Amino acid sequence: MVYLIVLVAALARFAPHPADFSPVYAALLFGGAFLPKRDALWYPVAVLAVIDVMLTTLVYRMHFGWAGTLDWVGFGAVALIGLWLRNRVSVRNVVAAALAGPTVFFIISNVAVWLSGLLYPRTAAGLGVCFLAALPFFGNTMAAGIVFSGVLFGGYEFYRRRALAGGRSLKRGAESQA
Repeated sequence: MVYLIVLVAALARFAPHPADFSPVYAALLFGGAFLPKRDALWYPVAVLAVIDVMLTTLVYRMHFGWAGTLDWVGFGAVALIGLWLRNRVSVRNVVAAALAGPTVFFIISNVAVWLSGLLYPRTAAGLGVCFLAALPFFGNTMAAGIVFSGVLFGGYEFYRRRALAGGRSLKRGAESQA
């Protein structure tokens, strides 16, 4: 079920949504926290990498360059924060991760844009302008991290408790798959 949740959350990028307001970061955190350890990093990153290439080349009809692959490093960093959540899932920790994940991705992805040299000169001033230009998108990124992490983690906990109340044996993802 966790695999499906991550896949559906990632596929939501194809649905119309406000700029940078999608469940991507929540899917990475959720996958890191609840997928089996052996899959917690590669599966959500691979799913998002495939979707990234499809969106860039087929939907936006743009060239997918080497700097785009650095976004995958950012995805991996967010999934690692999700791994940190494993066996530590609480409202406080999920909120902290939902803020940290998008922030780490924001830093990595904007450094990648700057390194590409296509939009900003590779100078300290160019890096500053790159981050400044990206700030308007950061609000939606943070809001999406909080909202969708609440939906995924909260919804999963609700489902887990209902399943337990109904007498079914549903072990908590990270505890049963460590």
